Amino acid sequence: MTEAREMDKKGRATSFLLILAVLGLWFVPSGQAWSAEQAQRVRIAYASRSSSAMPLYMALQKGYFKAEGLEVEIIQMNPRLGATAVVNGDVSFATPFTSTFRGILQGFPMKLVFIHLKKGPYFVMVRPEIKEVQQLKGKKLGVATIKGTDQLVAEEMLQAKGFNPNQLQAVAIGDGPVRMQALVSGAVDAVCVAPPHDLMLRKMGYPALAGPPEIGLPSAGMLTSDRLIKENPQVVRRTLKALLRSHQYILENRQDTIQTLIKWLPQPLDIAEHSYDNELKTLSRDGTMTDAEIDAIIARVGEKKRPLDEVRDFSFARQAMKELATGR
Repeated sequence: MTEAREMDKKGRATSFLLILAVLGLWFVPSGQAWSAEQAQRVRIAYASRSSSAMPLYMALQKGYFKAEGLEVEIIQMNPRLGATAVVNGDVSFATPFTSTFRGILQGFPMKLVFIHLKKGPYFVMVRPEIKEVQQLKGKKLGVATIKGTDQLVAEEMLQAKGFNPNQLQAVAIGDGPVRMQALVSGAVDAVCVAPPHDLMLRKMGYPALAGPPEIGLPSAGMLTSDRLIKENPQVVRRTLKALLRSHQYILENRQDTIQTLIKWLPQPLDIAEHSYDNELKTLSRDGTMTDAEIDAIIARVGEKKRPLDEVRDFSFARQAMKELATGR
């Protein structure tokens, strides 16, 4: 009899706990339960550990992604792999601009949804013995990837100085720090790099032969799949909202941004200040580009032209900007 009563008590206790669980009244801190249930995992691929990736790092450090219910992981990846990784679902977004945008023009089901930097502040840095542009004939230009942003911008700047870029041999080396080391070691004769690597090289005695560009190309954006746009548009909007907050903070807080940049990419203070003043202060305030700007880029990087509605969608950036403006 006692055993039966004990079993009945246990049964009622179990039922009570089950009811609590169903009603969501289980004793777990509500914030933890909410975040565990709601956090959406997002993976973002970037090309180089450089200043251009700072908006991602700042958004992580300041908790902007978490505030939007996102669990974000940033992954360094060869820019040539960006488009494939996005379409395959290995990452949600890719930031390398030219290689990924070219994939869109070639038919990849993706869109450009956000711009970090409309014009990367690139410089053509050369070996100390090279004093003028015509000495580059037959020399090697170290690039991140063949026909990537840095190569196209380098060719534009050299052509503007009367040099035929077809007389250069482009060699795929890798990201900024690797290209810098290739120049120092003598493996290549010239590289095209952005801050902080240009000033690092100047301090080592390597001159800038050209730069920054008059026209240039975007160095970083946010490109994602048509599938994510269709199936989870809220993730796209929330990701861009976090990045717009990051842009605003960077543009309005020079000193703290410089200190965060040093944490992200260890460097002397004067080089970090150079990176901010020549690159980060030119971040886009709204993450968009005009159709004329997009058309001009298509003409320069694409083998074929696609309708604008098939290559860009800035509606999420505009919606996110509106929410920030109204304090939502």
